[in-house]
Amino acid sequence: MAVARLLEVAGATILKPGRGREWRERGHHREIRYLHGVAVLSDRGGTLHTHGAGPMQLMLEEVRPDLVFSDHGFAGAAIEAGIDTISIADVNDPALVVAKHQGRSDIVIVMDDNVQPEGYWPCFQAMAAQFV
Repeated sequence: MAVARLLEVAGATILKPGRGREWRERGHHREIRYLHGVAVLSDRGGTLHTHGAGPMQLMLEEVRPDLVFSDHGFAGAAIEAGIDTISIADVNDPALVVAKHQGRSDIVIVMDDNVQPEGYWPCFQAMAAQFV
């Protein structure tokens, strides 16, 4: 969310395709929601961890952004669609790192998604330094 704010302050337009789009998947409610400019997959009660490409594919039906900054299935779908992607790869999930090795993506940030977000504050500060 802080990166989205920085990008917006720097002049980027934060797109929100698929906002509120709902569907059922394996008998469960799914919805694309935005939290401070960041798209998330929701079940109405919370955010969901997903490796599925479906939500991003739905978003890409509405718009083709210049850049996607995302993780897991959202990033994978953007890479598959040929969109420049800054992806966040979990340390135990090699798909996005493989995509980089294959030359399909330029920037992959490797993190552990079981670490509290505050633990990555130094990483955010390093990224923020690129915008000022």
